[in-house]
Amino acid sequence: MIVNPEQATIVREIFAKLLSGKSTQAIADDLNQRGIPSKRSGHWTSTTIRDMISNEKYVGDCLFQKTYSDSSFVRHHNHGEMTQYLVNDHHEALISREDFNAVQKLIHQRATEKGITKGACKYQNRYAFSGKIICGECGNTFKRRMHSGSGHKYIAWCCGTHLQDINKCHMLFIRDDALKRAFVTMLNKLIFSHAIILKPYVKAITESPSDDSLKRIQELHTLLAQNTEKRETLTKILSQGIIDSIIYNKETNDLLFQSDNYRAEIESLKHTVSDSIRLVTETTMLLRFAEKTTITTTFDEKLFQKFVDRIVVHSRNKVCFELKCGLTLTERMQ
Repeated sequence: MIVNPEQATIVREIFAKLLSGKSTQAIADDLNQRGIPSKRSGHWTSTTIRDMISNEKYVGDCLFQKTYSDSSFVRHHNHGEMTQYLVNDHHEALISREDFNAVQKLIHQRATEKGITKGACKYQNRYAFSGKIICGECGNTFKRRMHSGSGHKYIAWCCGTHLQDINKCHMLFIRDDALKRAFVTMLNKLIFSHAIILKPYVKAITESPSDDSLKRIQELHTLLAQNTEKRETLTKILSQGIIDSIIYNKETNDLLFQSDNYRAEIESLKHTVSDSIRLVTETTMLLRFAEKTTITTTFDEKLFQKFVDRIVVHSRNKVCFELKCGLTLTERMQ
């Protein structure tokens, strides 16, 4: 890994500002105002900052197998399903270990004070739409608010930029119940017309030429599994005193280097096939659901989480549901 000087400056600045007492939201706002793009979406949020500062690579370490591919080559975050391996001082560090640990403690303390525990998903998943509604004007996420009108209270979602400065984004809020009705309407349309929408779509994305790449990926996954078994065997014989730590470290490092090469080749090949495989998998699940389901009348959070990637709001009367299968469906609301 080679340091990118320009990006390294921003990383160091973020850590320094956190240690000086600034909040993740304040840092994100400052970076957005200065026109500095984030790596993924280009837009900074407090969640982006929190995810970034927990990355062990900034102190020179490398945690292998943060993600893994299942039998259908769909990538998942590793929550204990697969063994992970931490290599210290793997590459040049951007942040001192002292500063990195201090920031982790600071973030943990702030979360504790707010009653947020790791794994609670409060930041993004407290509600069905949390983190999934995107402003079509500025690209920021929507925040949940309680509004009052006509003598009663109701839940609404508002663009984060608009809440801070209406002159920077003119997008109006959208009601929670309107979004839920729109999702139900969209889903019913798919259920009713799955034969003319989903079936041709599945056929089209399954006809992409990727057989050779798939075979090689399967071979590489087999090699990775064998590599893991060898490392586990090394660990066992080390604990039994059959080999000493010097041999163990050398053999383990060689195997880790080999597994890195396998993964790099897999990632390279997956650029040509992963999107098609993922889309086929997601579309097939949606098609099976539509084929066996009757028209639904109520909002189902589990179905929303299962099929929808995000919602892009273009106006109070027009939203686009970007599905995990790759389709984007527009709904107009009264």
